[in-house]
Order: sequence, then C-alpha cells, then structure tokens
Amino acid sequence: MKSIPTHQLQDRTDKGFIIFPFTHEQIDNQKSELMGAHRDDHYIFFIMLKGSASTLVDFEEKTIHANQLYYILPEQIHYRIRSTDGNGWYIAVDPSLIETSCRNAFERWLGFPEPVDLIPNDIEDYNDLLTILHRRTMDPSPDSQNLNILYALLHSFFEMAAATVQTSKDSDGNISRAAELSFRFKKLLNKHIKRYKSPSDYAGMLHISEPYLNESLNKYTGSSVSFWIKYKIVMEAKQLLYFSNLNVKQIANDLGFENHSYFSRFFAKETGMTALEFRKSFRNSNPVLS
Repeated sequence: MKSIPTHQLQDRTDKGFIIFPFTHEQIDNQKSELMGAHRDDHYIFFIMLKGSASTLVDFEEKTIHANQLYYILPEQIHYRIRSTDGNGWYIAVDPSLIETSCRNAFERWLGFPEPVDLIPNDIEDYNDLLTILHRRTMDPSPDSQNLNILYALLHSFFEMAAATVQTSKDSDGNISRAAELSFRFKKLLNKHIKRYKSPSDYAGMLHISEPYLNESLNKYTGSSVSFWIKYKIVMEAKQLLYFSNLNVKQIANDLGFENHSYFSRFFAKETGMTALEFRKSFRNSNPVLS
C-alpha cells in the first residue's frame, strides 16, 4: 500500500504559520493536481472574499463561496484547489499555536467541517486583521517584539474563527460534557474501527449507556453514533481503494468484515457507487497515484 504523504509545515516556514492573500490567477491548478492526495501536519484556513473555489477533502467536493470561512483539519486527506474567480486569504498554522478551546471548536464535527457563512461586519473584521497580520509577517525584522505581535494577531484570528463556528447550543452548560464524550469517542473510533463497529462497543469503552452516547453526539455533532461509525468505515475503505492495489475481498478483510459481499453492499449503499467504481473514478481524476 502506498503511504499517504504528509506535508510538513516546517519545510515551508520556521514561524509556525504562513499567511498570504490569493487570487484565482495565483492558483496553479496543474501544480495543485500534481501534488496528489495528501495530508498536512497543520491546519489550513480559507477566508473567501469574492468568487468561489473548490477542493476535494476526504474524497468529497467542497466549494467555498464568497463571504465564507472554511478550514481543513490536519488528518484530512485533500488535493487540488480550483478557482476561476476566487480571491481571499489562506492561512496554514501549526496546531501547537492554537489554544485547546479553539481547536475544540474547529474539530467539533469529528469528520467534515463545512464552509461557514460570515456576516458583512465579520468579513470586514477578518480582512482588516489578516491584512495587518500579513503586512507584519512580511517585515524582515527578526526581533522578539515583532514575533510577539504576530502571534497575538494570529491568536485573535483563532478566537474570531472559533466564535464563528460556535452554535447557540455552546452556551448550554451541558455541552461541555457532550464535547468531552465526542472527542473521546473520536479517539476510540480512530483506534478500534477495524475491530469494533457497534455503538454499544464504544458506549462500553466509555462506561456510559448507548442512548446517552447517542444523545451526546447528536447534541455536539448533529449526527448519531451509527452515522460516525459508518462514516469512518467508508473513509478507511476509500483510503485503501485509493492508495493500495488490494482487491475488494482483501480490503473487506483488512477492515474486519468476514463477508466481503456484505462489505460491497455496505459500501455501495453508503456511497452510491461500487468499490471498484470509486477506485476508477478517483484514480482517473488524480493520475499521479494510478
């Protein structure tokens, strides 16, 4: 199996973050395609000021429109950015620079953050803040005072972005318990999905009842335990189909399915295409790994 490339932010900067304004003319589609599907060891944020752009994240098309915030988590697989009329801001940042409370807000969906609409005042505030941050970043002065200013501005951006993605439910005193369970569930799911595929399995690991786990996930993520288990299985299957030459039976075995026919039916039901149709479709759209 081909390993999934992980791009290191430290190969591009020693500050821990990169920021630049982009226009559609600057997006080199061909170069983006040739980078191939990969993960980053850092967060990527987009603020779209005008037009739109699209990218493929976890094998799903994501389109970012004007006046929207979007971000890609470190563990997400993505490739190619396309735009014919978009312009806005791009920020890549090491997770260590983001406070835990902000990271919790960004990771609340467990699997697939969606573009978030911004109101006009927020757009203006984001643009003003990022303009100052970018200008300060371009200052060649290496002194510690300038770096402190940079990180203070960057922190302000994270706080603003975290506030943007919060929902009104976050003011509920019970949401913190739901958040804690959601993050613990996510870690267990990532570790045990090939062996355990039942909601009751994860409720048992967390020492809570299955209904309570389901209620907590629905409250914090908007989706049930079963949804996230199916989502994780499909993502693991897509990665194996894309990055390996294993046949469907071998992939089913790798994912813990005793019956490969059942796995094939499951995959087709969840994705709307057969496993081999998925492999052909996504490899044809990214010939680097064919």
